[in-house]
Parts: sequence; structure tokens; C-alpha cells
Amino acid sequence: MSFLLRPLQADDFQNGFLETLSHLTTVDLTPEEAVRIWRGRNAAGVRTVVAVTGDRVIGTASLILEHKFIHRGGTIGHIEDVAVHPDHEGKGVGSAVVRELVELARLSGCYKVILSCSDDNLTFYTRLGFRRHDNGMRIDLK
Repeated sequence: MSFLLRPLQADDFQNGFLETLSHLTTVDLTPEEAVRIWRGRNAAGVRTVVAVTGDRVIGTASLILEHKFIHRGGTIGHIEDVAVHPDHEGKGVGSAVVRELVELARLSGCYKVILSCSDDNLTFYTRLGFRRHDNGMRIDLK
């Protein structure tokens, strides 16, 4: 399968980005609302990559850089919101977007990259070089 990896662009919100992301969880945004959020995320340094075939988004993931007080002010990368459109699962799209963000984290000087995933996705991320570390916890506020 042929697809292109590139940064998220404004037109992508009309061309499958929200639909692809909605296969991960509920997305209750109009394209116009999503564009406003995307601009704020860009200003904060969040980078979102998309896989596209033609003009359609078929996969996505985001990288958040965190500058630490520990490790002499080192930076870590958090990979979030990895999603692939169901019509394109098993075709290397998810692996490609994750690898792209790991490389972006490396180029950004990160000393590690972390992510959270369900037990169902452990094998996928292990194949990409990730290893199980710590326990993920959360508290829902809304």
C-alpha cells in the first residue's frame, strides 16, 4: 500500500482526519472547532503526523515534547492518539506514523519516548521496539 507521511494540515479536517481519529474514541468536534484546537496545539509545540493516500487521511498520531527538571533539563516525547482508519489496518500505517514520531523525538533531542496503550496493543508496540515499563494510572475528572 502506498501512502505519504506528513504534518497535519488544515485541509485534513475535511478529508478524513476526524473520521480516522473517531475510530480511537469519540470526537465531538466540527472541522472548524478542530482547526482552532490544532492551531493552539501547534503553538504549544505539539506535532501531529498523518498518513494520507490521495487527499484522504488514513492514519495519525501526535508527539508532545516535555522538558524535564530531572535529567539535566532533558526532553521526553509522549506519543498520543495513534489511530488508523479501519479500512487500512494491518497495512503498516500505524507502524509508519509511530516510527515517524520516534524519529522526530530523536531529532528533537529526546532521551526517551513514552506512550500508554491497552493490553490489546502491547504486541504492536513491542514489535516497534517499545518495552513495558511502569503502570499507567488515571483519574477521570469529567
